[in-house]
Amino acid sequence: MNKLYMLLGIIGSAFFLVANSTNPPDGHTGAPGEIFCANCHSSNGSSLAGTISVEDFPASITPDETYTLTVVNRNTNGGGAKAGFQMTILGPLNTKAGDMSMPSANSATSMLNGRQYFEHHPAVVYTDSVAKWTVLWKAPALAAGSVITWYANGIIANGNLKNTGDKTTSSKGTGTVILAATQNVAAEAPPTIYPNPGSGMIHIELPDQVSPSGQVIFYDISGKMVSQTKIEEGVVDTPDLPPGIYLLQFRNGDRSYLARWSKI
Repeated sequence: MNKLYMLLGIIGSAFFLVANSTNPPDGHTGAPGEIFCANCHSSNGSSLAGTISVEDFPASITPDETYTLTVVNRNTNGGGAKAGFQMTILGPLNTKAGDMSMPSANSATSMLNGRQYFEHHPAVVYTDSVAKWTVLWKAPALAAGSVITWYANGIIANGNLKNTGDKTTSSKGTGTVILAATQNVAAEAPPTIYPNPGSGMIHIELPDQVSPSGQVIFYDISGKMVSQTKIEEGVVDTPDLPPGIYLLQFRNGDRSYLARWSKI
């Protein structure tokens, strides 16, 4: 009976390792609230070395722009057999930021608990000690100034079909949402909003006592656009939003303004 249990354990372990090599379990990027690949892969006694990075992630992000991102797994000492990775992209409140699509060969996207992942599918053999995967990323419509962070974990595997002797590595990077290139952010004193806190009708006045007209966009505290309405000569009939803190974005001429407002 003990031999039977041992055999079943070996079979189960082999299945787990093959499954991870084919498609890793989500939630292993090292992002807030997640674990690392090292939780499954032991590097004890490993002589392997390497890095994981995401190339072409923009330092300045334009909302709704689509970027091509390249995940690069480098085996710096040339001893690795196979390469794997997993990454995710999160916004200011550590929630999914944007959408990844069109993964390259031997990679895939998936969803878990509201987060999106880009990962190997399956692990690949190194070419000149480097493995690369690409994906399209459409930036989210977050408020200007929102910081977006990518988290990546990589595996440099020794190819022994076990979870021992592998090297795990992690990294992260950030970009900041900006306005479209044709817009300018006013550097002068911020606009005045009153009543603030308030509800219903509000008034917006610029530093030069001008009352703007046009469109005003409401973002929630996470930087997500939640509504858009008109502003007429500085007067805004606020949309039906729950109480909370909002960031308002509006234009006057060729300048764009941001202002914080609390609804009660």
